[in-house]
Amino acid sequence: MKFLSLATFLSVLFIVQNNIAQNQYVAMLLLPKKVANAKIENSESHDVKTQAILFKKGKVYELAFADIKPDKMEQLNKQYFPKALELAAQYGGKMIGGFGVVKNKSKSLPGNMVAIFEWPTAESRLKFLKNKQYKKIAPIRDEAINTMNLGYFEVAKDKIVTFRSDKVYEFGGVDLKAGEQAQTSIKKYFEVSEPIKRNYGGTYPEFVLRLISTDSKGQATYEPQMQFIIEWDSVEDNEKLFANKEFKTKAAPLMMSAVAKADFVFTKFSFQE
Repeated sequence: MKFLSLATFLSVLFIVQNNIAQNQYVAMLLLPKKVANAKIENSESHDVKTQAILFKKGKVYELAFADIKPDKMEQLNKQYFPKALELAAQYGGKMIGGFGVVKNKSKSLPGNMVAIFEWPTAESRLKFLKNKQYKKIAPIRDEAINTMNLGYFEVAKDKIVTFRSDKVYEFGGVDLKAGEQAQTSIKKYFEVSEPIKRNYGGTYPEFVLRLISTDSKGQATYEPQMQFIIEWDSVEDNEKLFANKEFKTKAAPLMMSAVAKADFVFTKFSFQE
C-alpha cells in the first residue's frame, strides 16, 4: 500500500489533567543523559530547550508505548535502565528520545510515556533479549510496567527532527478502510483540509516525521499501516481545528469515511534536568 501523508488526523480527545506533570517526569527519568544534552534557545519570553535527533534510513526504530507504575519508577530508573542500555549498546541499540503523555485518545495504546529506540536491525534486538545478563534484569522491567505496546518502523530517507520544549508532539497511527473509496476519500481530505489548517485561528500543525512499518521478526504488538509525528503548538490548537465549522462540515466527513482505526497520543519531549 502506498504510504500517504496524514497531516492532521484529529479526534475529540480526553485530557487527563492530573497525570500531565507525572507523565513528563516519568519520561524524563527514562531519558539517558547523553540523549538529553539539549541546546538552549533564547526566546523573548522564556528559554526554549531543543533536541535534534537524526533518524537514519536503514535503521529500525522501536516505538514503545508504556504505562509505568509510579511507585516502581525509581526501581526502573536505578536498577534496570543503566544496565539495560549498556547491554543494548553492545548490539547497536540506543534510546534516542523519551516523551511524557499529556493527552491520549487511544484504546490500543494506554500509557503515560513513549520512548524511541534505534536498532541496526530487528534481529539485533532479538539477540539483545537473549543476552544472559539481560535476562537477569528483565523481571525488574516487567514488574514496573502495567502494559507496553511495541511498534517497529523505518524512514524513507535521513531526517533530522528538532524537538522543542514549547511544542506538543502527536504520535498518530492509522489504518484505512479497504477499497478504492477510502483512498479517494483520504486524498480529497488533504485537498479540502489544507487551506482550513492554515486559517482556523491556530498555528499550522507541522508533519515532522513519517514512519513506515517494517518487519519486526515477530516482536511488534502494534502494527498500524501508517505512523507519523505531528508538531503542534498546544493540544488546544488540535481541539480548535477539530471544532472549526468548516473543518467539521467539509474535511472531517472525508476523514471519517476513509479511516478504519486510529490512535492518537499527544506528548511533550522530556529533557534531562
